[in-house]
Amino acid sequence: MSKSGTKKENLLSIFLKENPQLLSDALGFQVDNLVLEQRHAHRNIDIRAVDSKRRIPLLIEVQLTKANTAYLNRMLEMIERYNESVIVWIAKSFDEEILDELRKWFSLHQKEFVDFYALSLHEDTIAVLEKLNEMYRLDIYKNFYLLRELNPLLNAELVNHQIHPSHCGQINTNPSLPDFDRTEDVKRAMLQVLRSKIPYFLNFHYDKKTNRNDRILACGAGKTGIIYRCSAKDVRNLAFVELYFDKAEKDWYESFKGIERELVATIHKDLCFRKRRIGVYFKPDEDYEQTFEEIAEVFQKMIDGFSPYILGGKEICTTVSVEDYDDNIMKKFVQVPIELPEQPFSTEDSYRIQMEELSELMLTK
Repeated sequence: MSKSGTKKENLLSIFLKENPQLLSDALGFQVDNLVLEQRHAHRNIDIRAVDSKRRIPLLIEVQLTKANTAYLNRMLEMIERYNESVIVWIAKSFDEEILDELRKWFSLHQKEFVDFYALSLHEDTIAVLEKLNEMYRLDIYKNFYLLRELNPLLNAELVNHQIHPSHCGQINTNPSLPDFDRTEDVKRAMLQVLRSKIPYFLNFHYDKKTNRNDRILACGAGKTGIIYRCSAKDVRNLAFVELYFDKAEKDWYESFKGIERELVATIHKDLCFRKRRIGVYFKPDEDYEQTFEEIAEVFQKMIDGFSPYILGGKEICTTVSVEDYDDNIMKKFVQVPIELPEQPFSTEDSYRIQMEELSELMLTK
């Protein structure tokens, strides 16, 4: 893991999501509707997709080490559990012992509606992922071309077909249009716009927790305790994008407040600071899609403005008045980012944020 918390497994998954044709070429059929880290039947799946022609779900596991017994047992459990599906195991490499174990298992177990693929990675894949992992987080997406240069990236090592060629499933291959009367649909549609407008902010590629009673979409900013939040219409009937700081990260908030003029000038004229929040708040348009566009525009400026400090280690420097200097106060304050263990690409709010948001909701009712 790099100092910004990016994982190589995440990078490969995001890359495959953004380049579904690579999977289609390796599997021999069209793969669509790729989503990351889906919880399916009480289990997290690295990538979930659809065989668009046969209308069958794909469940894809990504392993960046050599195939081993632990992962083999996990894959066999998946094959046993998920009927009418295509199971794909991507690993750095497969030795003959693992492949023989798979062949033996398939000869003893007939899973009529499960197809299985074992795909190995190009020998230079890990080296490229390590190079990407060392980059400034916002530069990774534009350098994904380094993975596209590996040809072929994926190679089929073992294929086991159990689904009859003429079989057709019932999964819906065309996602339904959002119902803007449903809060969760509003947030999903807003997230989709953010993904398309700001694809280089990698956290957007993961689904976020939604529920019918929460109008706020939250997304990790790259450091534990600092969260981006936005809403197309909150309980105050305002649209907003804000950077929220846990109480433990109050020093970060105060440091940014020290360069308020600079941030207002570079990010947005209406950027305001209050209650450990730095954000832009405005009246939403009657058209949700227009509001999404405005949110994406503000969000992009905030990401570009704050990320050099949060992700890039840039110092937060502020000059103080001559009077303060005369009182022996430092003329320059330097905020040094503290390295703390974090959960990269967070997909849910912390418990503390949930409790604070619930308190605010009750007070505004």
